[in-house]
Amino acid sequence: MAVSIKSPRVDALLEQLRQLTGRGVTEIVGDALELELQRQRCLSRRRRLSAELPALQEQAIKMAKPFHADSLYDEQGLPS
Repeated sequence: MAVSIKSPRVDALLEQLRQLTGRGVTEIVGDALELELQRQRCLSRRRRLSAELPALQEQAIKMAKPFHADSLYDEQGLPS
C-alpha cells in the first residue's frame, strides 16, 4: 500500500527528522509506526488487566488463608 502525506505539518516533521538522522522517509515512518503499535498494544493490555483486576482481587481474597506471624517460627524462634 502506498502512502501519500498530505499534511504540511507532517511533511515538515518528516523533513526535520530526515535531516537530523540521515535516515530515509520510509525508515522514519516505519519506526514511528512500530513504536505507536507497541504503545497501543501496551495501552490495550493495561486496560484489559485493569478491567480484570477487581475480579482477580476478589478471587484472591476468597482463597487467602489467614495466618499469624507466630506460626512461622517454632518455640526456639527458628523457621518452622
